[in-house]
Amino acid sequence: MRHPHIVSVSWGDHLTFGEGDGRLVTEDALARRMDTWRHDLGAGTVYWRLLRTRLDGRFQAARGFRHPSTLQAQIVSWDDFQVVPRLAKSRGLRVYLYVSLFDEGWPLARPARRAVSYHNAMHWQHTAWQSRFSAEHPEFVVADRTGRRRQWGVLCLAEPLVREQFVERLLGLIEPTDFDGLFLCLRSQSKPANTADQFGFNDRVRHEFLRRYGADIRCDPFDVDTWRALRGSYLTQFLRELRSRLTPLGRCLAVGVPRGDVIGPPFGNMALEWREWVRDDLVDELIINQNSSQCPSMWHQLWPMHRGHGYTQNYLDGTGLRSLRHQLECDYAPALSDSPARLYVARQWNTRSTNDETSLCRSPGVDGLVFSSFRHDNPGPLARNDWCA
Repeated sequence: MRHPHIVSVSWGDHLTFGEGDGRLVTEDALARRMDTWRHDLGAGTVYWRLLRTRLDGRFQAARGFRHPSTLQAQIVSWDDFQVVPRLAKSRGLRVYLYVSLFDEGWPLARPARRAVSYHNAMHWQHTAWQSRFSAEHPEFVVADRTGRRRQWGVLCLAEPLVREQFVERLLGLIEPTDFDGLFLCLRSQSKPANTADQFGFNDRVRHEFLRRYGADIRCDPFDVDTWRALRGSYLTQFLRELRSRLTPLGRCLAVGVPRGDVIGPPFGNMALEWREWVRDDLVDELIINQNSSQCPSMWHQLWPMHRGHGYTQNYLDGTGLRSLRHQLECDYAPALSDSPARLYVARQWNTRSTNDETSLCRSPGVDGLVFSSFRHDNPGPLARNDWCA
């Protein structure tokens, strides 16, 4: 493939913090940048991240602040769901709608809490967003062993209603459009767990574990690896349900994950059954090496005062993980050798290096790399290390 790589476009970052054509405010600017992505980055595919204003949710801001997403929607007069696929296809680019699964948001905290615990001081310390579904169903937010503390933004996929809500939401977004598929990102901007096995004790998981294994995970000793695997099986079940609805529409499915066999920070040790996804043809593209703890556009740290501990595999400090190249050769390449699924390595969190990128592209099983459009298009904000354009 002449243009094997993927460009990941966090359009909200461009609109809020970009400059010149790199702000992507007009159709003409977007067209010029697409030409650049194709020429400079070897892009054959665009992952276009939707704005939060597309979702049914509530924006909040402290006195004197405005939520960036509400500003983004006001400065654009064209419909990206119509324009982006048209411009991409006219250039021979595939284009996927980029959506997040575990980013349902949170209510705005009180001032005293925001002073010491915040997502990002640059733009999300004094603002918040939460989906209506999450706000109306707090019982579906993943819970700790007491059932009282919850990790806002992350919903429990063991609940059939949660899976159904997500599937219908995603189909409602993509079906009327010409996007070639969905990119389902498993990164999250939610506050990290204090310990890796803090959350995941919701009633549905509790009852199923008791039925299968005879232990109540809320109060009995139990096999933690079996619990982690059970939680991961619900993610696989969701992908099966989503895939069954996308295939008749002729739409593809790509999934972005951290490398390794557990989902890691900020979630926990829930199993990632990516081998099963590949084996059972649940994904067309698997993107590995993602990072939830760092903004892919400006590299600011998210929730810098919260990191958590107890991870069996942790991509932030390397705990439990072999090198990326070892995993590519020994884990991913063998698993994908007889599969039509394509494998991509995310590079949004790495300094550009021709030698490293060439080496990765030559690694067994790798079909291409994923680059950040913001970092390519906006040298000014990067040089200043500041969001202000």
